[in-house]
Amino acid sequence: MTQPTLEAARELSEWRPPLGVLSVFLGFDPADRGGAWRTELRNGLDSILETQQEAEHDRRVALRATAKRLSERFEDGDLRPPPRGEVGFVEVSEKEGTEHWFGTAVAPVAGACVEFKVDPVVAPLIDLCGHGGARGVALLSSERVRLLCCAETSLEELEDWELSVTMLDWRERKSQSTNNPARAQGVSASGHDQFDERLDHNRQRFLGECGGLVTRRLEEGRMDGLIAFGPAKDFESFKSGFNPAAGELFHGGDQDLISVPTGKLNELVSEVATRLDAERDRAVVERALGEAKGGSRGAAGLQETKEALAEGRVDHLVFDGAIGEEGESLIRAAMSGSARITVVRDELAEPLAEAGGVAALLRY
Repeated sequence: MTQPTLEAARELSEWRPPLGVLSVFLGFDPADRGGAWRTELRNGLDSILETQQEAEHDRRVALRATAKRLSERFEDGDLRPPPRGEVGFVEVSEKEGTEHWFGTAVAPVAGACVEFKVDPVVAPLIDLCGHGGARGVALLSSERVRLLCCAETSLEELEDWELSVTMLDWRERKSQSTNNPARAQGVSASGHDQFDERLDHNRQRFLGECGGLVTRRLEEGRMDGLIAFGPAKDFESFKSGFNPAAGELFHGGDQDLISVPTGKLNELVSEVATRLDAERDRAVVERALGEAKGGSRGAAGLQETKEALAEGRVDHLVFDGAIGEEGESLIRAAMSGSARITVVRDELAEPLAEAGGVAALLRY
């Protein structure tokens, strides 16, 4: 089952099945062995069928048949969906229709686990595209770099590069006597200094080359962005060879993790990734509001942002995921104009309250 992508969300936003769509958002708690999500899904489907009792005959029949197929999909008690969630968009039809399903590394945040509308509910999908996707993790030391991929809450080791340092055997040997011992000691110290300088240069060059190798990995498209852990000096050397066009590079911390087993890194990486995502989203909100107040490339409030979207001027739309139906219309307008989209919630969305939950960075 594939991870959701912005391209998939864009295609879904343009999908209009004749009788409508059931949008399904299921979150799974690994500690829940009772399958509470199944009960929530059944209750949601029952509620939809009840509210659509006055709908035209063809739609009522199609909804009952589609709800039955959905229930049967998850009837098997041994069936465990992806680790944290599953999102589906199911065409309402009497016979089997088109379905789109995505596995998610984080639990979906939605007001209901299943919704019926004439078109897909894509706002929660956009939210998931911005969080929990595969990203690279680099563990740095002066003479070794490990590259891992973090996807679906698990880590996979991809590469392990090590600098080969050839050390000459130093041995004491008799030399011609000198009448100036201090001069002889100075020559010896100078030799060691030169060796240390060369070694430090080789280490920096090694880290820079590893930065280039990781860039090529990211350009393959499997990972979105990179978190690097290691001393600040090593990070700067690594960064010098990294091409930011391949993805965002973050310094996750100066911890020495080079020898830590992969299985013991999951919790730390997850915590840092969550923090960095929050910092990124907070910065977008602050910038959009700042531009709207005192700059020339910002919009705030529903009406002003809608006008900018209609004119194709929005570069980055940001809104509170709790605004509901308005969020869906904003997303569709933003996608038609190839704008970036960030959905924020709770504490991160609080600064947007003064702007009705909506702001944007403008192209011009």
